[in-house]
Amino acid sequence: MNKIELTKEDHDLVAAAALAIRQPVLQIFGEKAPALVGAAVRLDNGRIITSNNLTVDVGSISMCAEPFAIAEANREPDRKITTIVAVYHELAKEPKVVSPCGRCREVITDFAPSGFVILRDPGTKHLYKVRSVDLLPLKYGDYWKDGNLV
Repeated sequence: MNKIELTKEDHDLVAAAALAIRQPVLQIFGEKAPALVGAAVRLDNGRIITSNNLTVDVGSISMCAEPFAIAEANREPDRKITTIVAVYHELAKEPKVVSPCGRCREVITDFAPSGFVILRDPGTKHLYKVRSVDLLPLKYGDYWKDGNLV
């Protein structure tokens, strides 16, 4: 996997994702629950879209932040996602870039196959980006063409 150094715009995208976490998104029994993960996508026109995760009582229907940002970006069909990042932030701790889960990797490679994902080496602060397709080699969809198994 080729690790590419970040640009100023990439660092701005990380900051936008971190900022998205600080906004409460869910009401549970009248109290606001903080989001722990924020995501940001940059479109090919430079527009940044942010989102955060949604934690619900039934954990299996909780949603990651990345698909929400991608869904909003998908409302602009003439635009392409160039870069995406997710940031985890616990209260009173420093926000950290996190790697997308397997389900999010599927979504990212479906909607941003030519885009990049910002990652962090585990246990460090070193950020870099990789092509989204490098996160999911031999993707399920690669085995199908025109409805036929290839």
